[in-house]
This record gives sequence, C-alpha cells and structure tokens, in this order.
Amino acid sequence: MSQQRPHQFSVIVTTKNRDQYLQQALDSILAQTRAAAEVVVVDDGSDVAVADRLPGSDRFRHVRHTNSLGVSAARNAGARTARSDWLVFLDDDDWLADDFLEHIAAFLEGASKPTAFVWSGKTKVFERKGKRVPVLLPAVPTDHPPSPQDWTSLMDVTCSGMAFNREAFLAAGGFDEQLTMTEDRDLMFRLLAAGVVGFPCPSANLFFRIHDGSRLSNEGHRRVGAESDLTVLQRHQPFLDKHPVLAERFMGRVAKRLWDAGYYDEAIAINQRLCHITPGSQRGRRRQFLWALQRRFRPQIKQLTGFH
Repeated sequence: MSQQRPHQFSVIVTTKNRDQYLQQALDSILAQTRAAAEVVVVDDGSDVAVADRLPGSDRFRHVRHTNSLGVSAARNAGARTARSDWLVFLDDDDWLADDFLEHIAAFLEGASKPTAFVWSGKTKVFERKGKRVPVLLPAVPTDHPPSPQDWTSLMDVTCSGMAFNREAFLAAGGFDEQLTMTEDRDLMFRLLAAGVVGFPCPSANLFFRIHDGSRLSNEGHRRVGAESDLTVLQRHQPFLDKHPVLAERFMGRVAKRLWDAGYYDEAIAINQRLCHITPGSQRGRRRQFLWALQRRFRPQIKQLTGFH
C-alpha cells in the first residue's frame, strides 16, 4: 500500500497598513512546529509596500495590489498564487499558536472522511483590556458526515485561521469579491449547500485580536455591513430554510445587528421569517414581541432595500 503524501500548507496573509501587527503574524508562521511549505503575503494597497520588510526566505512570496481591491480579492489572489494543496488564511492582526499547523495536519491525516475545509478554535485577545478569552469548539467524530448542529460553531469563527483544500476552494469560486463583509459566511454556506465536508479542529488555536484600529473587512461601516448581511441572507435563504438550527444562529445574529444599526423594519422582517423556520424558538418570539412594541415608538431613521 502506498503511503499518503503529507499535506502541504500555504499560509496566506492579507495585509494593509498595519505594520504594527503584521510582524507578529509572520513570526507566528515561522515559529510553527510543522513548517508551512510557503507563505504568501498579499499587500492590498498599503501606503508603503511591505515587500522590503518580509523575511529573507525563499518560502515567502509576495503579491502587491497598487490600489486596494478589498479583503475578498486579496485572499483570492493569494489562493491563486499558492502552490500547496491546503490553504490557511491569516489576517495580519491575528496570529497562530506555534503548533497550529501540526494540529491541522494531524487532524486531516487521521480523518476517516474526505475533508475539504477545517475551522480552528480561537482565543479572543482584547488589546485594550489585556484580556484573553478562549472560544471552545465541540469535538465532532469524523467517522460520519457532520450534522447541521455541528455546523453551528462556524458562526463563531472567521476566515482567519481556516484551512481549505485548494482545489475545493477554487471550485467553489473563492470569496465573493463584491462583499467586503460577511464574505466568510457566504463561502461557508456555498460549500455546505454543495455537500462539501468540513470539520472543526478544536486543538488548533488562532489568536484573534480585537482592537480599535481599522479592520480588513471594513467592519466599522454599519451600512456596508447591513447590506452585506442582507445580500448573503437573501442569497442563501433556501438553504437556511432547510436547516433551522443554522438559521437560528445566523439569522438571529443578522437581525440583531440590523436592529442595533437602526434598520428596524428589516430586522423585524428577518426575525419574523426566522420564527416561521423555528416555530419552537422562544427567543425569536420574545424578540419579535419586544421589537414590535419598541418600533411603535421609534421613528423610521434608516431603511435598506428591504427583506422579503
């Protein structure tokens, strides 16, 4: 019997104007107990190009966008440039535990089912407070396909720290480059709807920095975020209708974000749809009652294209 070739990893680091964080991200890759085959750094339009500040190693490759094309386009460019069979995405303000790749590789090599993507555990690092909070993932047996209940932990992760089989990632079309937020959920839903198998790997750990500076995903713009949420929700509503457990996690979160951003009508419409999908959910019905009551006394401040 021929021995399976060990998995090779390309770590794709997307960066823009955050030199104060980038070095720690790169150092964490160099410190891996299982070395990455290559590191692809995608500079998405930094004011000062980062190429001269990269380690002098032939494992490092560099892609430079003169003008910023957005985080989705930057990740896709890194994926097209990468040569390994597995892609690991890392934002420049996050970093990997030293044994991250070792745990991902061990998981893949021990999995009894073909696996196309893996999501890791993470530790939230609150920069201002100096506090670290671990986010634990459930251990899911790999001898059967994961269930919708197993998928719910995907709603607590981001693309930073996720590993994708390169062939499956490219076949799915990568990230939607029209989305600057919620692009991670869009890709996850596309993969799951296509029957692609993914598993959590709780033993691998990403350090996810929470800070006051700019974010690659344009997180500070509430309208952009609201529009992205609605686009992804409308695109994948048929899939979510069939998976109430996943719908409750995603749609409930989207509805709350829209409400907090002042898009009251859209939030109520989404929550109402969710109540039809999960009629037994007391949380959704309680939220619907409170929001309907508050809506009577709130002027319509903001409105998007609507949700139907």
